[in-house]
Amino acid sequence: MKWKFGLIVLGLAVGLSPLFGLGNNCNDSEAGHNSTIALADENTPDETYSGIIGSGETSVPWTLENGTLTLKSGTMPPFSGSLMQKRSGQLLYALQKGNSAGLTTTDFKNKVSKIDIANTLTLSPDSSFLFAGFKNVTDYSNLKNIDASQVTDMSYMFYANSALRTFTAPKFLDANNHSLANMFGLNQNLVYLDLSEIDSSHITSINNLTQACAILLVINLANFSSQNINSVDGFSSIFDTQDVVTDITLSPSIILNQTTVKEPDLSITTFTGNWVDVGNGNVTLLSKTPSLFYHNLPDNYLYYDPQGSTSFDSTAALFAAYDGSTSTPRGNVHYVLEPSDTSRIPGPLPVTPTPAPTPNTPAPAEPDTATSQPFIVTATKKIGFYSSKDFSTASRLAWFVPKPQLKQLTFTVIGTAKSTAGNARYQVRDTNPGSATYGQTGYITAQSAYITQAYYESAPKVVTVINPGGINDYNSAALKQPRTAYKQGTRLTIKKVVTHGATTRFLLTNGKYISANKHFVTAGQYKVPAKVQAKTAVNRYSTVNLTKKNKHYPKKTHAVFKVLGWDYSRGTSTTAAGTLRYRVAGGYITANPKYVKALN
Repeated sequence: MKWKFGLIVLGLAVGLSPLFGLGNNCNDSEAGHNSTIALADENTPDETYSGIIGSGETSVPWTLENGTLTLKSGTMPPFSGSLMQKRSGQLLYALQKGNSAGLTTTDFKNKVSKIDIANTLTLSPDSSFLFAGFKNVTDYSNLKNIDASQVTDMSYMFYANSALRTFTAPKFLDANNHSLANMFGLNQNLVYLDLSEIDSSHITSINNLTQACAILLVINLANFSSQNINSVDGFSSIFDTQDVVTDITLSPSIILNQTTVKEPDLSITTFTGNWVDVGNGNVTLLSKTPSLFYHNLPDNYLYYDPQGSTSFDSTAALFAAYDGSTSTPRGNVHYVLEPSDTSRIPGPLPVTPTPAPTPNTPAPAEPDTATSQPFIVTATKKIGFYSSKDFSTASRLAWFVPKPQLKQLTFTVIGTAKSTAGNARYQVRDTNPGSATYGQTGYITAQSAYITQAYYESAPKVVTVINPGGINDYNSAALKQPRTAYKQGTRLTIKKVVTHGATTRFLLTNGKYISANKHFVTAGQYKVPAKVQAKTAVNRYSTVNLTKKNKHYPKKTHAVFKVLGWDYSRGTSTTAAGTLRYRVAGGYITANPKYVKALN
């Protein structure tokens, strides 16, 4: 039994986008304006605590240090509190009873940001509401060490985990029938849920699985079995009626004709108005923390190119097809909203082998144009995009500005060429959806001073995770079945670089693999302040573009913020470089040294 959570702290109001900038660069809004007095949020102090839950054979030692709650080897005792106390969180109640420092359940809610199961932890039969109420937990590690062989109820298990953004479950082995009803209820920031690897043979209900998860976008229910699930009650209201699911993978055993979700806004020109299966196409997420602005496809997807033949004109029609009858679509099917022609993000081009020249037709010694296996490059300086390999003002289609590494603009190389003067060119397809020439082919310079490979070709000793959504490691270079999630800012030690197809991977010293994509990691150490203090009045915003102000900090408070990560505004713009922002509890603030100063 192995669990893996890819969790990113956000704690934001509805409407924020943690991955990329979506609006204007609001420099004028960086300084604060008059509002009510408020203090910066600091949820994870540096104290160290320890204690024991239960006693004797049913006891679990624990420690709490720098926000990480570590549960050591043991057996959870049966819950002894009231029903109201259980609903507030079994583990929270047990921790309150099992500490000598006088910490309350509220203290644990505020202090715990990570839970680590260090050794085998045997759960009690009733494990409902076990991890409920941990509002600041953003990472569960080593859940593979949980022994659930005695469990008969797992309902509401992660209820009210309001910082939970993503959840991925590998195969789950158990012995008794049990319910997953309301398992992720009231997780207001859950956007990605993958249960495709879970052993569902003993599950009796997934009723209200995502109750009040009003921003859920991506869900994977492939391979899900319904053999022990009541076809009416066990599948009723799987989703909340306010979920805006836009990317869903379904098993033929799933019954959805009794549940509804909020229909996406199909008036947006990004989509045609239909649901389609991916088929032989390619739909690949950039990370498992998709943006709430689901219609901005480049914020969420590396490729968005469904090629299936099955189509439904609404979510209701799609769900109606999954009614448990023999007419239900067979096999696991991945469905997405059909993109319009202008918003489609093409997948990798098929490679057509170039036939060898015959003896009677010798190949040119130095051709000025040649095809090549497609690969991706990024622009490190301002470059032009031209309709001809002979660059001129008349043939220039667009300018592309330089941007920070994690937002650098990309092009798929489909051939090489030389200008009349002998200068090397790349023939490319513009893969930047924010540009006026998106999807068009043309020419850019091949000079290494302006263009670089999108993937590292040599191995530095250390890399730092720079993707705002973090990255995962994997057991193989194919990068299937993610194992451990690493947050932005994590430093990883590299053993060597490994080629996989047209891309590269880094082999870590722990034997796991990660992507070598320069949008995700950077060579060496990348530092941002752990804390910053306001020098003037500042505002906090729900988006990286500093729109949707959600809090004001007057100058006299000199508010101190814990920096949870960083990002840049105007992430998809090809004409604006973007401005650095700090991600803090509750949103984003300026990183402008005129307004904030580093404390370390």
